[in-house]
Amino acid sequence: MKNIFLVLSVLTLLCCKAQTENVELSFEKTDAPLKVMESFTMADSVYVTLLKPYRIKVKSNYSNTIETNWIGMNSGGGSGSHNPSKYLIYTDKHKLAPPPRGVKFSSYETKIFDIYIGYRMFIKSKEKNSLLENAVYLEENRERKVYDLSKSEIAPLFFEHKITDDIRGYLSFGFYNYENELGLRETIAID
Repeated sequence: MKNIFLVLSVLTLLCCKAQTENVELSFEKTDAPLKVMESFTMADSVYVTLLKPYRIKVKSNYSNTIETNWIGMNSGGGSGSHNPSKYLIYTDKHKLAPPPRGVKFSSYETKIFDIYIGYRMFIKSKEKNSLLENAVYLEENRERKVYDLSKSEIAPLFFEHKITDDIRGYLSFGFYNYENELGLRETIAID
């Protein structure tokens, strides 16, 4: 009888621990400027990336250390792999940079990531000049010009209308749990 009680107690503790150990993600837009990155020009259109600012709060509910090993976007179905023709992710430092990897979380630690999620799209060459007329040139990122759209009245509205449901998706974080050497994955929907 004592053995059954001991086994039940251990199982209860393991179940409780498994339920409480997770990663919580919260997501919000920020007041950082909307940006656009000009990629390349074709005969009558320009390939651009609209960069929308977001803040991701990541809370580790693990009692041991975990580490981010990747951050990516999934298509609308949350199928697992992102479509690189639609999304880019950058951290928001003084210049655009790749998303953070190798960030370690101690037990029950919370970290905040300010990022840009980029939606790739085509615009007509004729539209580009009027859309970027009041935009402020910021930097060149791998030979692509980046502009701040906060001084433009028409560009933010125009680009927001170009984000269709088929390019909305899910932001996924991959983590590595050192205690049990397991990969973890947490996903949050992007509006």
